[in-house]
Amino acid sequence: MQGCRDATIAYTIVSGMDLQHHKLVLSCRPHRRIKACCVGRAFETFIVFPIMSTADDFSFSIAQQKTYISSDLNSTLLLQFLFGIYTGLFPATVYIYVHKENRTRTRDMIIIGSTGALYFLTGLSLVMNWLYTNILLGTHGATRAEMFIESVYQDVPLGNEIIENLTSFFVFLFADGLMVWRCFHSCGRLFRRSLLPIALFILETVLVLAAMAYGFLNDAKPNFETIQTIQISNHLNAATLVIAAATSLVSTVVICLQIWRHTTLSSRSRKHYQSVINALIESSAIYTVALLFLAILDFTYTNNIQSSFTILLLSNFFNGATQITSGLAPTLMIAQLFVSSDQELENTEVSSARLPSDLISHASHATGTHMTNVGIDLEMQQSGSVELQDRVNSIV
Repeated sequence: MQGCRDATIAYTIVSGMDLQHHKLVLSCRPHRRIKACCVGRAFETFIVFPIMSTADDFSFSIAQQKTYISSDLNSTLLLQFLFGIYTGLFPATVYIYVHKENRTRTRDMIIIGSTGALYFLTGLSLVMNWLYTNILLGTHGATRAEMFIESVYQDVPLGNEIIENLTSFFVFLFADGLMVWRCFHSCGRLFRRSLLPIALFILETVLVLAAMAYGFLNDAKPNFETIQTIQISNHLNAATLVIAAATSLVSTVVICLQIWRHTTLSSRSRKHYQSVINALIESSAIYTVALLFLAILDFTYTNNIQSSFTILLLSNFFNGATQITSGLAPTLMIAQLFVSSDQELENTEVSSARLPSDLISHASHATGTHMTNVGIDLEMQQSGSVELQDRVNSIV
C-alpha cells in the first residue's frame, strides 16, 4: 500500500485486486461527502479512501456492495412507479373539485393551491432523486466499487442536496397544514376545540425549520459536519417525523369526534358514512405508520455504516415512499370517497344526500374534516338543526 496527504486528510491507496477477492474497506465516517478518486491508469487499479482512524474502518463484502447499489436503484424505480400513480390521480382530483358546487374563492385558493404545491414538491423531489441516480450509475459508475462509494457518500451537487431537503420537509408542512385548517373549520372555528392540533402543527413547523437549517449547515459549511452533528441532525429529523405523525393522528381523532357528536347512534347518517369513517382511519394510519417507521430508522441509526447496514437499506426505500405517501394516500382517499358516495346514493332513502365539494377536493390528510361535513349534511337534512346549518355554512 501507498500513502499520500492532502491538507490535513490522510489517504490510503487500496489495490483494485483486493476489491475483487476480498472486502472493500472504507476508512471514513458515514455520510462524509468525499468522492473517491482515481490513482494510476484506471480506477480498477487503485482507489483512494480517506482515513479517519482505525476505529472508523468498515469492511464491506461484494454481496453487501451489490445489495446496497441494488437498493438505491430499486428505490428509485419504486419512487417512479408511485409517482406515476400520483400523476394519474392528481388531475382527476382537481377535475372533480372544479366541477363541484358551493365553492368559494378563499377555499379554492387554499385547497387547489395546497394540492398543487404538494404535487409540485413531490415531483421536484423525484427529479432530484433521478439526477442522483444518474450520477450514481452514469457519471461515477465505472465499477461496482465506485458505485458503492458514491451510493454511500452521496456525492451530489450542493444545490441538489438543498432542494431535496426542502422538498422533503415542506411536503409534510403542506399536508398537515391543510389537515389542521380543515380540522379547525370542522370544530366550528373554535380555538379551544382545535387547540391541540394547532399547537402540534406550530411545533412541527419549528422542528422543520430547525432540521432544515441544521441540514444546510452540514451540507454547506466546511468542517461543520462531524459524527456528533450528523447524530443531532438525525434526531432532529426523527423528532420532526414523530410530531408530524402526531399532528395527523390527533387531527383525525378530532374530526372523527365531530362526526360522532353531530350524528346520533341510530341515525341514518352515521350508518351511511361508517365506511367513509373507516376509510379515513385507514388513510391516516398509512400516513402515520410510514412517518413513525421512518422516525424509528433515524433514531436507531448509530453512525456506523456496518452495524446500521440494514437500517440504511430500509431508509433508501422508505424515504421516498413516505414523501409520496403524504400526497398519494389522501388523493387515493378522495377517489375512494367519491366512488363510494355515488354507490351509497343509489341505496339511501335520503335522496338529497351528497358529499360536499370540499370532501372531493382535499389533497392532504385533511380529508377527514370533510367527513364531518358529510355527517353534518345528512343529519341536518333529517333534523333541520339550525346549529348544524350554521356549522355547515362556516365550513362550506
